[in-house]
Amino acid sequence: MMPLLRDLCAPRTAVVADGNDALFARLGRELPLEIFRFDSGDSFNGWIVPDNWRVKRAQIFRDGKLVFDGAGQALAVGYYSKSFSGDLDWEDLKPKLVTNPALPEATMFHCMWQYRPWDADWRLCVPHTVYQTLGPGRYRVELETEREPGEMLVAHSHKAGHSEKTIVFNAHTCHPHMANDGFAGVAIFVKLMQWLATQDTFYSYRLVAAPEHIGTVFYLRDLPVDDVNRLVSGFFQEMPGTHGAIKATSTFLGGQKLDLAFANALRHHARRYELVPWRKGAGNDETVWEAPGYEVPFVEVTRCEDQFAPFREYHSSLDTPELMDAAQMDEMLLVLKKVVDSLENDAVIHRRFDGLICLSNPQYDLYMERPDPAVVKDLDADAEKWGHLLDCLFRYFDGGKTILEIAQKHDLPFDRLHRYLKRFEEKGLVTLQRSEIERVLPKRAA
Repeated sequence: MMPLLRDLCAPRTAVVADGNDALFARLGRELPLEIFRFDSGDSFNGWIVPDNWRVKRAQIFRDGKLVFDGAGQALAVGYYSKSFSGDLDWEDLKPKLVTNPALPEATMFHCMWQYRPWDADWRLCVPHTVYQTLGPGRYRVELETEREPGEMLVAHSHKAGHSEKTIVFNAHTCHPHMANDGFAGVAIFVKLMQWLATQDTFYSYRLVAAPEHIGTVFYLRDLPVDDVNRLVSGFFQEMPGTHGAIKATSTFLGGQKLDLAFANALRHHARRYELVPWRKGAGNDETVWEAPGYEVPFVEVTRCEDQFAPFREYHSSLDTPELMDAAQMDEMLLVLKKVVDSLENDAVIHRRFDGLICLSNPQYDLYMERPDPAVVKDLDADAEKWGHLLDCLFRYFDGGKTILEIAQKHDLPFDRLHRYLKRFEEKGLVTLQRSEIERVLPKRAA
C-alpha cells in the first residue's frame, strides 16, 4: 500500500482545490470510479461548497527583513484566509499566528474555514522554531490570496454482488498531503475493494471518497432515494498507520449485525483494540450517514488515541507517509476483511436430525477434543471454549441464533466457527440459511 499512499499524498488537495483532479485520476488507475461534481456556492442544510482558494504571497517582515515566507507551503496559510497587507505590532500579530510548541518543527493545518467560509479571517501557520525567533517589534504582513468558483469532487466505486443491498466504505480526501489522516484510510479501502473484486459476494460494496463531512453531505443529498434505501451498513476508516489500538465505535443504535462483526473481528484478529460508544472515537462522517432520512448504521474505525488528540502528528506537516507503520496498516486491512467475511457468511442453522449425534464417530468426525486429566492431549489454549460450545451447539440448530451471535456468546472467531459448521452441512446434518442485514427504512421529510 505504501507506493499508492505516497501517490495519493502528492497532490495539494482540499474541499475544492486544483490538486483534486490529479488525486481522483490516480484513484481511477486503481478502481473504476464515477465522479460527482458540485459547484462552488451550492448549498444544502447550511453547508456551502466553497470556492477554489489559492495563496499567491504569504510573507512576514520585521524591520524590512523577511522572517517568514509561506509561499509554496501547503499548510503555511490558514485555509480560506482573506488577503491582508499591513503593519502590526507583535501583540496584534500573535493572535494571527498558528503554532504548536509540542511540535516545534511542524506547520499546523488550520482548516476550519473550509467548512465555515462565512467566518473566514486570516491566519499564518508558523513552525514554533520560527515563532520563537519573533517577539516584540513592528511587523509587515503581505498575504495575498485569491478565490474563484470551482468544483468539489466526490467519487464512488461500486462492486455489484448477488444482492442490491450495499455496504458502504467511506474515507476523506481533503487533508493536503496527510497520510494517517487520511490517505492511508483511502489506500486501505482501495485494497479492500480490489480484494472484493476477486470474491463472489452476496452484498454489493461501495467506496465513497469525499471531502470530510461536506462531500458526503452533498453526495447523499443527490443520491436517489431507492439507492439510499439499499445502503444497509457502512464504516468510515482513517488513522490506520500509527501505533494506537484499533478503536471502533458502535453504530448509533448499537446492537446491529455490523457492531457484532466488528466486535468479533477485533477480539480475534487485532493485537490491541477498543470498542467505544457512538461518537467516542475520533468522530467523522458517521454522523452524515446516520443523519435523519438516511439512518445507515455506521461504524467509525481508527487508531485514534484520544478523541481530541488522535495522534501526536495530527493536523500537521509531520503526518507524512514516513510516519506510517506498514504492519499496522496490514492489520487494519485484515480486520476489515474479517468484518466483511462475517457479514457475508452469517447464517442461521437448521438441523436435519433428532437426538444426540456421536460426533467422534468416524462417520461424522466432528468432535472437538477437550482437556482430560487421564489423557495427554496436545490441545490449543481455547480447546475448552470449543468443548463448551459442543455442550450447547445442537440447541442452536433451531434457527434462533446466527453464527455470529454464537461466536460472540462463546468468545470464538467467526471464521473458524463458520468453517466448522460448514462441515456439519457437508455431512447432511444441518442447512445454513443466510442471515441478511435488514434495512429499517428511514422516514423521509414531507
